[in-house]
Amino acid sequence: MTHYRPYPFTAIIGQELMKLALILNAINQRIGGVLIKGTKGTAKTTAVRALADLLPEIEVIKDCPFNCNPKNLKESCHSCQHEIIAGNIKEQDLLQKKMRVINLPINSTEDRVVGTIDIKKALLKGIKALEPGILAEANRNILYIDEVNLLADNVADILLDSAAMGINIIEREGISFHHPSNFILIGTMNPEEGNLRPQLLDRFGLSVDVDRIEDVAKRVLIVKYVEEFQKDSEKFCEAFQEKQDKLRNKIVNARKMLNSVQISDKYLEKIAQLCIAFKTDGHRADITISRAAKTIAALNGKIEVDGDDIRTAAKLSLSHRLRRLPFEDQKLDENDIEEILEEEKEEKADNTIENDINDNDHQILNVKEEVFKINEKVKADRIIQNKKIRKTMNISGQRIVHPTNSTRGKYIGGKKPRNLNIPISHDIALNETLNKAALEPENREAIKNGKKLNIKEDHIYIKKRMGKSSYLIIFCVDASGSMGVNDRMETVKGIIFSILQANYIHRDKVSLIVFRKDKAEVILPPTRSTDLAYKLLKEIPTGGTTPLVAGLMKAMDVALEEIQKKTGYIPLIILLTDARGNVYYKDAIDDVIKMGEQIAKQKLDAIVIDVENSDVKLEICKKLAESADAAYYHIDSLNKDNLNEILTIEGILDKI
Repeated sequence: MTHYRPYPFTAIIGQELMKLALILNAINQRIGGVLIKGTKGTAKTTAVRALADLLPEIEVIKDCPFNCNPKNLKESCHSCQHEIIAGNIKEQDLLQKKMRVINLPINSTEDRVVGTIDIKKALLKGIKALEPGILAEANRNILYIDEVNLLADNVADILLDSAAMGINIIEREGISFHHPSNFILIGTMNPEEGNLRPQLLDRFGLSVDVDRIEDVAKRVLIVKYVEEFQKDSEKFCEAFQEKQDKLRNKIVNARKMLNSVQISDKYLEKIAQLCIAFKTDGHRADITISRAAKTIAALNGKIEVDGDDIRTAAKLSLSHRLRRLPFEDQKLDENDIEEILEEEKEEKADNTIENDINDNDHQILNVKEEVFKINEKVKADRIIQNKKIRKTMNISGQRIVHPTNSTRGKYIGGKKPRNLNIPISHDIALNETLNKAALEPENREAIKNGKKLNIKEDHIYIKKRMGKSSYLIIFCVDASGSMGVNDRMETVKGIIFSILQANYIHRDKVSLIVFRKDKAEVILPPTRSTDLAYKLLKEIPTGGTTPLVAGLMKAMDVALEEIQKKTGYIPLIILLTDARGNVYYKDAIDDVIKMGEQIAKQKLDAIVIDVENSDVKLEICKKLAESADAAYYHIDSLNKDNLNEILTIEGILDKI
């Protein structure tokens, strides 16, 4: 049997701000956790796992699944509270345990997170027994979510409630139970894979952006350390044992003196000024900066907070609380923090707090080509229709509500199974099963006499669930030279921008395909990062011919690959083209029609937006839409005030 040893925390090179944020939460759980954002390979997960070895021990009541605190009734379950009050908890009933990092898989079901009923015991022994969930394990520990931005909405909502109240409430099969659930929430994410819900984002006390290390010497040292650890982890860890012990003692000492640290009214006023200047919502930012500053002071052995502590705490607490709307490239300007802390009275321009959507400073990627701005007056966000409902979709979206066979769906009642081979015991709807059995005459007598019910196969109901899904919207954009006439490209970008704004709400995934000259290119693979899509949209250059067929083939490839992965997202191709100057293989029109037939054959949803503007119209787009069984719109109709009325008549929207 091998014993796994995590990579030593003190052996992690660079990323000092990330390491500080983790240490602060190890000292003071009331800070509220930390969100670590960065691309792959920047030691995010390694640092979180390494933190476990530095965490101080906690005292718990032996054999309690909730890690109850014997010295604090508020941190104990009902059963332990009764025992503590009665004086039945003795020294031999206590146990010293190291704090742990509890992993929450992003595919966790609601029952697995919250806890559920042990159905086997309920059916065989006639009792209702609780199966504790992940939140029970996480009490007084660290709850770690890798790729937190991909977490299902219903699970995220549960975490929000538990984090806010400090308790986990379980209501299943006719019983209600609650237990303490105080945990440090640590999440890691790659921003390129999508955004985090604002409600969940604000729950994290601190936030850190980690970037790749550019220093050559540090990168060399990273390679050496990793190789040494892989070769002999025991020997490597022993080499860092002294540093580990020193840091661990520093954390323990900081925890002891934390309550003695004071912060003056002067610095509390500075914190309030900072939060007002950066326009943070609510008062959570003020509280977090204060707590983080006091923890930093305790870590450094000080009993009073100073300006440096406030400065560092503000950097960690404000960066993720600046965003108000999607597509705002807001960054924390440390000069503003310095100005407020140094009491400079000269007002600073609002450049860092302003939305940069109207920024006209577009990068020219090729001097022979032109990059058009975005026409933000176009409103086309409601052209997407909810066509299909599939029972096996994912439930991470917001756009479509549908029945689902996934155990991650919301339990809404019971239904009779189609066959008697029930795959998962937790799929049994206990309430409906017992109610059905109780109607039998023999069981009525059993209930009167206090005997067990006789459960038959005919009595069994399984859980009926509902889920929510979203689209993978594949923008297939014509960037040929003809699109630059009469500001057509500005309008096209405006249409995409309008739909992207809706994506932020509906949690759709997006992909961006551009075709021009002699090829089509996927410049943005499927992602939930609408910010990244917006940035790439601004930089699309225009010029050359129109390889329309190549663009459609690329869009089909992306759609079919998504279906093969069984993510549950519905691929929706949105084509924006004038079909002018088309590069064809055999026949300009026939090639396009055949591609449309392939789209229809694969049963892919599509919307064709015709950008053609000429006295002599070829109407290739209209023919394509007919062959692909796709919705068709002309770009001019998207600029009219009666857009919603048109879409309602065509059955795309519900009646307004």
